[in-house]
Amino acid sequence: MVRARKKAIPKPWIGTKISATIIDFGEPLLAQLPPDAPLELRKQVVDLIVMFWNAHVMAKAWGHPEHLVEVRDRLRRAVAEQSMAPDALHAFETLSARHQEARFVDDPRAVGDWHIHDTAPGQWNIHCDARLPPSLPVPSPPAKTR
Repeated sequence: MVRARKKAIPKPWIGTKISATIIDFGEPLLAQLPPDAPLELRKQVVDLIVMFWNAHVMAKAWGHPEHLVEVRDRLRRAVAEQSMAPDALHAFETLSARHQEARFVDDPRAVGDWHIHDTAPGQWNIHCDARLPPSLPVPSPPAKTR
């Protein structure tokens, strides 16, 4: 019996920067920031986005579902204790649903170190280091076509 070869399905995350993925993933929260948001507020929002992203990636691609459960439970406790606004839990649920989209769901990259820097008045950039699960080989970027 001859088996048909499975056609390789390109992974949408290969060849993309993790910082661009984080910006895309966190767009619902980033869009709520005023244009003149102070640096500290921007850092807090990006910190939440990265935490939510990493919890999902660690749960699925890295085999540590306890991270996702811990983040959800921590948010619920903080909201119940009124040490965090209920919007934080809503933001988590919004980004959790967003993580199921095809462009995010199979991305195994976790964010390591990250920082924000201003590029011009009213403009800023996010820099992130990507971390792959130890069992995953480093992928080659797609071949360039002429």
